[in-house]
This record gives sequence, C-alpha cells and structure tokens, in this order.
Amino acid sequence: MGTPWIEITIAVFVLASFLFITLPLVVRSLKQSGRGERAEDKALLEDGISARATVMSITSTNVQLDDQPVVILELDVSLPYGSTERVAVRTAIHVANVPLYQPGNEIDVKYKEMPGGLRVAVAGAYSP
Repeated sequence: MGTPWIEITIAVFVLASFLFITLPLVVRSLKQSGRGERAEDKALLEDGISARATVMSITSTNVQLDDQPVVILELDVSLPYGSTERVAVRTAIHVANVPLYQPGNEIDVKYKEMPGGLRVAVAGAYSP
C-alpha cells in the first residue's frame, strides 16, 4: 500500500498537465478553425459570382461572434442560368439585421461552384 501523498501528487500532476498544456491547445485550435472559414468567406465576397437568394429558414446556433448571433440560413440561390439550388449557410449577422433574414425575404449572396456543390457567402453578413 503506497503512501497517500504520492498518489495525491500524481493526481495533481496529471490534472495540472491537462489544464495547462492540453486545454489551451484545444482552445487555440478551435479559435483558429473559425478564422479560416471567415477568411474564405471574405475572399468569396470579393471574387464570387453575385446572385439573389430567398431565405427559406433561419435557425439559431446559440453561438455568438463578437456579440452577434451566428445562424444557419437555408437559402434557395437563384443561379444565372435559370435554376435554383438550396444551400445551408452558417454565418454571423448583425443583431439589428435579423429581420432582413426572415423566411421569404430575398438577400444578396456571392457564390462559387465547387466539386461538392455551391460555396455561398451572404453579402452584408457580420464579419469581424
């Protein structure tokens, strides 16, 4: 039977290692993952093809970006050759602009055709 202070020391060391090494790495990784997506959206808003989209639904994610709500917009994007394509876009919108994104409203978007479907960014969405 080992002495209790050795077992306590080992437990404290393991907990401290997790808190001061692993946890900060995970938090930093999560923060950086969103930055890449926002950078892609900014590039798409500059270089993408302009289109109109009809908002089919808006769903809260219960996440905020700089105190602005992050939502999932289900959109019917009107493509230039006459067809429409339904896409879901996760984006932050300014809280004052939430009424503009209600179902049935038309909004401006930019898109790019990708091998897996359309990549769509919402014009006027909040971008820090």
